[in-house]
Amino acid sequence: MSSAIPIEKAKTHPPELEVVNMTKKFGSLVALENVSLKIKPGTFHALLGENGAGKSTLVKCIMGFYTPTHGDILIDKRSREIKNPRDAHHYGIGMVYQHFTSVPAMTVAENLVLSRYDQKNIIN
Repeated sequence: MSSAIPIEKAKTHPPELEVVNMTKKFGSLVALENVSLKIKPGTFHALLGENGAGKSTLVKCIMGFYTPTHGDILIDKRSREIKNPRDAHHYGIGMVYQHFTSVPAMTVAENLVLSRYDQKNIIN
């Protein structure tokens, strides 16, 4: 059985992303508890908060680095399981991480293109 995502029509628009009641636990540690977030297509957002607030955990769940303990990720109003960063990219989700994980000499757009390993190196 293949875990590959079925090939769909090429996206012609950015997706709507919604996180609904996401919880992530690491053993007895609750890193996220019932977090919800809605991001409209084509918008940019920044997550701000104190150390330990769960910002990185939330992003890592959305991008497929972590599996949420509970909750849903909706893409264009459809529940999707994102198992890894390739799945996230397939659905049109990208992330610009803190400065130490990007290439400082490149612009934000160039850093985004750098992560698009399976598409043309063009941003519309």
